[in-house]
Amino acid sequence: MNWTYFEILRIPELIEKIGKIGTSKFPFENDKRYVFVGCGSSYNLALAITQVMKKFGIESEIITGGKVISFDYVPQCDVGIFISRTGESTETVQAAAKFKNKGIKTIGVCCESKSSLQMVCDETYAFDFLHEESVVMTGSFVALLQFFIGGRNISEECSRIIEESQSIIKEINLKSFNHFVFLGFDEEYAISKEGALKMEEMALQYVEFHEPLEYRHGPIARLSDKSLVIINSKDTKFEFDLSEELRKHTKVIFLGKNGDIDIEYDNGLEIPIKLIFTLLLAYNKAITEGYNPDNPDKLSKSVKIDTDY
Repeated sequence: MNWTYFEILRIPELIEKIGKIGTSKFPFENDKRYVFVGCGSSYNLALAITQVMKKFGIESEIITGGKVISFDYVPQCDVGIFISRTGESTETVQAAAKFKNKGIKTIGVCCESKSSLQMVCDETYAFDFLHEESVVMTGSFVALLQFFIGGRNISEECSRIIEESQSIIKEINLKSFNHFVFLGFDEEYAISKEGALKMEEMALQYVEFHEPLEYRHGPIARLSDKSLVIINSKDTKFEFDLSEELRKHTKVIFLGKNGDIDIEYDNGLEIPIKLIFTLLLAYNKAITEGYNPDNPDKLSKSVKIDTDY
């Protein structure tokens, strides 16, 4: 079994552990302004979090670590939250130092103890049990997302989605698709962006991500019978109508109420379970193409760069 596959299948277990650590949800305060900093999947994770938290009155924004260090850009805020799976990504660690030097409270979030990020930040959530052997971030993404936005225990739902996803993917001739399109609004856009990245990293496929109704405004020109479209829906009639229109041309997987996988929209709180289908899809496409999803070409678990200019 590949590490990637194991790390996806253990998501229900990770969700259970997140719910038992005492602090099962990040303690946001309504009178504080938060800025999230991340790179790659950690950026997409933070993008999803900020979109959901805004619905609940939490003022937050997201920037890349690269923007912070390239332009010495530190926006005004009360708290900076720095997400890095390994705690070693150069841009994120150095961004945390810049925020701290400005007198801003810094909180690190990672999946390793004794990391560089932990040494820099005022406080750190180091979830050792989320450690992953594979290069690509999978189960830890879902668990951290649940830590920030969750409230209820979704472990049983995760198990259901894994089972249903496996059944659907088994019926898809993945070899016949070489173009993957991910569509969603707001927090659904964030997990669509992450889904596209997973397919790109693991299976080296051509991918796109857009808001659903924006897809008709140009990108649809590339749609063919070799395209597979995944819609992360907020259960609007517009998204459903788009899915029916696209089904006339190619395969569509609709994730939403009464969809191919029935996941009712819940103000974005359902997005941790929605991402599971895409993780399994990307993994299976990689295996179909003969790639090693555990260690994709040119990628590493931590991006470290020279910043001594």
